[in-house]
Amino acid sequence: MLIAVAHNLHSLQNVGAIFRTADGAGFDHVILSGHTGALPDPRISKVALGAEEFLTSEHVADIDALLERLDGVFVVLVEQTPDSVPPTQLPEFPVDRDIALVVCDELSGAAEQLAARADVCVELPMRGQKHSLNVAVAFAIAGYAVADRIRAFSVDELRTRVAPPVREGVLTRGRTMGETPGVDPRL
Repeated sequence: MLIAVAHNLHSLQNVGAIFRTADGAGFDHVILSGHTGALPDPRISKVALGAEEFLTSEHVADIDALLERLDGVFVVLVEQTPDSVPPTQLPEFPVDRDIALVVCDELSGAAEQLAARADVCVELPMRGQKHSLNVAVAFAIAGYAVADRIRAFSVDELRTRVAPPVREGVLTRGRTMGETPGVDPRL
């Protein structure tokens, strides 16, 4: 199982974005912990755009409960540490364990015990003047890197390669099916 973890996030819009990204990248579950808001919450749903309905989720109360929940799970922590690696240099992941990608509060970062628990820390290279990205953006970059490491993405998975179903009477690219006899409505 691929698990997204949002610990002590203040912005519920960021939480909603993490749900949407987790769904897009193929995650299975979301753990919200600490003072991160929990579902159901319309502020999360507004940004998640329904993605929260496709993922299972849970809320754990604090760092101790989170560490207990992550027992036996391979933990990838998005954090700036001397031992961090860029997303392009993630190690092979164990095939017999769940994998969790953890993001924490943008200002204070990960708690010491969470950083000590991590199996690997991933850091996004920053070439400009700022030292970090928005937590939802950081999760998106790291989340796709982790998901790709587990099972590489293919061109066949791109939505542009999948023809949407065309239904009778539904407006499609400015035309309605059956509108003009003898004319292919996909043109």
